[in-house]
Amino acid sequence: MGEGRKTRLRFLHCSDIHLDTPVVGLSAEKSEERRRMQRTSFVKMMQYVRDTDINIVLMSGDIFNTEYATNSTAELMIREFKNCSKTEFIISPGKHDYYNNNPIYASGRLPSNCHVFSSDSLSRFDFEEYNITVYGWAFMNDTMRECPLSQRKVDDSSRVNIVCAYCDLDGGTDSTSCPVSTSDLKRFGADYYALGSRHNATKFTSIGASKYSYCGALESTGFEESGVGGVNLITIDYGDDELAIENKSVSFGHIRFCTEVLDVTGVNTKNEIINRITHMISDKKYDNETALRVELVGEVEPDFSIPKNIENDAFGLYFFKLINKTLPLWKTEHFMRDMSMKGEIYRQFYPMLKSEDEEERLVAARAFRIALAALESRDLDV
Repeated sequence: MGEGRKTRLRFLHCSDIHLDTPVVGLSAEKSEERRRMQRTSFVKMMQYVRDTDINIVLMSGDIFNTEYATNSTAELMIREFKNCSKTEFIISPGKHDYYNNNPIYASGRLPSNCHVFSSDSLSRFDFEEYNITVYGWAFMNDTMRECPLSQRKVDDSSRVNIVCAYCDLDGGTDSTSCPVSTSDLKRFGADYYALGSRHNATKFTSIGASKYSYCGALESTGFEESGVGGVNLITIDYGDDELAIENKSVSFGHIRFCTEVLDVTGVNTKNEIINRITHMISDKKYDNETALRVELVGEVEPDFSIPKNIENDAFGLYFFKLINKTLPLWKTEHFMRDMSMKGEIYRQFYPMLKSEDEEERLVAARAFRIALAALESRDLDV
């Protein structure tokens, strides 16, 4: 590597920050609060960059969402980049913050320590002080079907070679999110691939002499993304003939999104449901930084319903949501023999209630409950 070169470097690998993106599954008030938290998490991450003396930050796509981006967020990003003047920032625009017509990346307002890939072809930034080359590309619009790494190799294997990119690893040739195969990674020969696009982090994985990972989203943006989010702290030690790469996950998130499945077979009272949920929350140690979705499953009596006010009881959580996925099959044998309209309706729905397809079962359950409530002249509460 040459005499006098730095022998230890710290990288921060982040992606899918999604600043200004609406949060799915929360109330409008909570969604807006979460958008503010996303900005706060970004600021906390940048403070960590300063405190930890990070040499290079690898930002592999979807830093914000162009459709919802505000000027105040642009100013926040620019200010934070300037406040980390000793750190180099590498940005590979993804499908939600693609380069063309981008109000931030193509504006000329970013400081000199911020380097943005501006082509969907393979490009590179060289940092001679560190003897490092960072390769990458940019989404120029919201789709990308070609792999920039195809049939390519690193230009100089004596350097430390990094790829910072938003891509769909082994996603198939029909992918519109830049399909890249593990064989492409192995052939190209970089030391580390800092990948973005997947909101759940993957393991720090070896492929030949290389390593790669998806660091996941900085902040979880809904119940489809379990956990609290985070970034990867990458430490690279190198000498003339050796190179070692280590990874550590670091979290700056506020709220963890969790989904629990609770079997309430045979239960038909509000108090018992609340007791079971309360015990589960206590056992899991969920608190006021937890957004919890509980899916009720199992077989219950046909008139089973969730009381209207149960979702207002937040159990000391940040947010609570109850989903009814139960089936009205508990103690219903008499419906099979019932010659009234109730029995006929039940027999019509029964095959769908026993279907192997969950969506079909749930649709049938709701339809049967609506029909039964109408026949009994009562309000439906599901």
